[in-house]
Amino acid sequence: MATATIFHRRQFSLFFLWVCLVHLAGLYFFTKGFLLTRQILEAKSTCDESPRALWPPAHRDVGGCWLRPTFKKAVILIIDALRYDFTIPYSPSIQAAEEKPYHHALTVLHTLASERPRNALLLPFLADPPTTTLQRLKALTTGTLPTFIEAGSNFAGSALTEDNLLDQLLSVPSSSSPSSSTPRTNPHSDHNPKQRRLVHLGDDTWLKLYPDHFLPHLSHPFPSFVVEDLHTVDTGVTTHLLPLLRNDTLRCEWDVIIGHFLGVDHVGHRFGAAHPLMRNKLQQMDAVVREVVTALDDADEETLLVVMGDHGMDENGNHGGETLEEVLAAVWLYSPRTFVGRRVSDGGDHHHHNGEEGAAVPQVDIVSTLALLLGVPIPFNNLGRPIEEVFAFGSGGCDKQEEKIDWERLVRANALAAAQMERFHAEYTRLYGSHRGGVEVRIESFVQGDIDFGDEGSLQRAYRGLREYQAEMLRGYRRVWAQFNVLNMVEGMVILLLCVVAMVCALVDGSCFGGPGIKSKATMAGSVVGVLAAAAHFVYADPAYHVVESLILGATIASLTGLIAGADCNAVRRCWQPKFNIGKLQAMLFPLALAAGFASNSYTIWEDEILLFFLSSFGICTLASATHPTSSVVFLLLTRLASYSRLCREEQLPSCRTTFYPLENYVPWRILAPFLTVFVILSANRHLRDRFKHTWNTPYIAALFLHIPFWTLQTASEQGWLSNIITDYTSKTICIVIARIVLLASILGLGSVLLSSHHYDKPHILTTAILLVCILVSPPTSGVLLACLYSQLLLLPRTTSHRVGPTIAALLGSFYFFTTGHNATFASIQWKAAYTGFRDVVYPWSPLLVGVNTFAGPILAACAVPFFFTPVGASPSRESTAARAQMILAHGTAYTLWAAATAIWACLLRRHLMLFAIFCPRFLLAGTVMVIVDVIGLVNSFRM
Repeated sequence: MATATIFHRRQFSLFFLWVCLVHLAGLYFFTKGFLLTRQILEAKSTCDESPRALWPPAHRDVGGCWLRPTFKKAVILIIDALRYDFTIPYSPSIQAAEEKPYHHALTVLHTLASERPRNALLLPFLADPPTTTLQRLKALTTGTLPTFIEAGSNFAGSALTEDNLLDQLLSVPSSSSPSSSTPRTNPHSDHNPKQRRLVHLGDDTWLKLYPDHFLPHLSHPFPSFVVEDLHTVDTGVTTHLLPLLRNDTLRCEWDVIIGHFLGVDHVGHRFGAAHPLMRNKLQQMDAVVREVVTALDDADEETLLVVMGDHGMDENGNHGGETLEEVLAAVWLYSPRTFVGRRVSDGGDHHHHNGEEGAAVPQVDIVSTLALLLGVPIPFNNLGRPIEEVFAFGSGGCDKQEEKIDWERLVRANALAAAQMERFHAEYTRLYGSHRGGVEVRIESFVQGDIDFGDEGSLQRAYRGLREYQAEMLRGYRRVWAQFNVLNMVEGMVILLLCVVAMVCALVDGSCFGGPGIKSKATMAGSVVGVLAAAAHFVYADPAYHVVESLILGATIASLTGLIAGADCNAVRRCWQPKFNIGKLQAMLFPLALAAGFASNSYTIWEDEILLFFLSSFGICTLASATHPTSSVVFLLLTRLASYSRLCREEQLPSCRTTFYPLENYVPWRILAPFLTVFVILSANRHLRDRFKHTWNTPYIAALFLHIPFWTLQTASEQGWLSNIITDYTSKTICIVIARIVLLASILGLGSVLLSSHHYDKPHILTTAILLVCILVSPPTSGVLLACLYSQLLLLPRTTSHRVGPTIAALLGSFYFFTTGHNATFASIQWKAAYTGFRDVVYPWSPLLVGVNTFAGPILAACAVPFFFTPVGASPSRESTAARAQMILAHGTAYTLWAAATAIWACLLRRHLMLFAIFCPRFLLAGTVMVIVDVIGLVNSFRM
């Protein structure tokens, strides 16, 4: 190998810092073009400006506009994660093969919809991914579609600025609201008497989106992220909701109540959908809904009750993705007075849930439906259609008119919604259509001429045309907001791909970077290519930030091209000389095969099995050549044992069976697992005791043993074993204290890395300090698996050379990402880790702990890479420092290759049916892991 110029400590740290910046630049350009963007329009619908005059002036009532209001008040109850099959009777032919605890628990919705079909309506409710609560609440109030990036908008729960249903409710007074001359019942309220009075109960996410919309003296928000608390929010909502419905005085104080229950979602996250506690929680919701129905039946007023889920959940209780279980929620509308008509079979609905009674409606449909029922304008950005059953029955109808369809009202409602879509479409096209692609849909193509409101045939034709126009508009904007910026994507791909080549060149020829190693021709070539890239971006890219982006792109491309051009070709040829063994072949072939396989959705889905095959093949090959065959046998055994823990993707069913969560829910195993974790780690450390005699070992072992009481107490508290001894609050306090002691010990370990004068101790201290945190924030099963990973990382130097070890460590890190209950899906994120050591979400620590839980495998593998060459001595030699630098760089190269490959395939397959289900999450995973490994590699480079 050539002179290793960049592998001196200081030069390598600067070089690796440059690599990190190049990675960030590549990810920035690719994600800018890949992650879909929706521009936010700030325009508002108003009562005074009807969107289009397709008919004679609409009937207007006091406090209403556009369409005569059907109801004066509304009670909107959101049961978080209310999956549709939680609400319907169990049917073996279309649901699970065996009855689950969540069946026949929440029965009131289906019962009333069947027994009183003109008073209640139950429908499947289709959510658009991502199925996260924040994005769902935005869609449920604005009527628009979510994308990865909403430009100019609110992220992470900041106040919503675009037109929405709550703003419209405040802008239009209800006929039930007191006039300005009527004295206020509550002297402490500063609410404008001309506005509708909104009350919020439950999930405090609503207050983040709508901070000034609710009556403060009647609203009661509760923290939304305390997953371990199953009852506080639900009990609080119920306690404050029922008096507002039953008390005559309080009933005059509000117009719309929004209650958001969280217990069902929290039970799912903590125990899974099929846990017995889910049945108890659903029965509690059933009782609450029955009490609300009784209160509304007893009240002499026209109030609409809406019960709906914002999303569903998979069988493990997670959500965030786009599987049917995650996107199919339920919506139920009820009123003591008749208002539900029969479905128009050819009304243009094409969303059906196989095997269920009714057609599924997109969640965006609820916005226009509620707006027109309550007599307020439809929000400007709405893309949803009115639910047809609600408007098919006349507002003044009676039982004798049950089978009659009110075509005039159907047409008026849908014409208003369609006309508002037309107005939104015209404004969006005017502002952004020129460079984002347009939707070529005209309402005149679906509704020809004027509508004759006296001719039922004309009304039916108009209705079908309006429904088709609205459906086409929704499909069109789904397509528009799926437009990619191919230029940015190609720029990002080129940067990542060149970075892979540059890192390989640096591994082969360490003199290609820095000092005299940079040749004048290479510098010239890099400069020319960089200038051309910057100029092309400046000319063809979008105007926003194009100057800064051009400079960044040009500098990045120039440096990469110069480094590659400066590599010694003879050094490359020397790499292919004899002494090329099977280990080196595996170190190159396995990462390349994995990268190429990401082009296949099936290969990506079964990545955990592919990694198992690679690691098993490596173990078998080393068994024949290793000087310590016992180590190879143990390596193979641990790999096989770890493979029995898995979390199956929906696409893997029925050929896969999830074992991770059943194991987690098996109480004897949860008790045994912490003891087994400590035993495996201490056994792996046995041969290191004489090598590493740092004072860190004492607090490290003490903190390691603290995991036993921590998880034992957690399990005992969850099972209720200590209910007669200590309270849940005391139990949680003890767990918090233990967790913080472990975290403090880990911080002390990281501090000693900076202060220690023994260079050969630092990799050991860094790895074990991170190991403590990884086990703490992971479930007991994951703790055992991480102990196995730690053991295998320590076995690698005994089974292979330091040139092969870093690549195998990368494969191990990826393999244990899957075995610890994770997947390349948003639904597999284990949010419970955010509360380790805390009662509530605490920024930035809670997101950091979730990140450590999710990427514990790759983090631990990256920290342990310097273990492969750790000399015993007060100061490392120049050769050992160069070897460590090469290992850190080789480890990072594998992850850079996978990130570049996933970006390339995501770009080439951007119109693939499974893009956002498979290829996009895999790219996001690869990019995130690459950045994490960069950070750890940078730390290791400074402390070599």
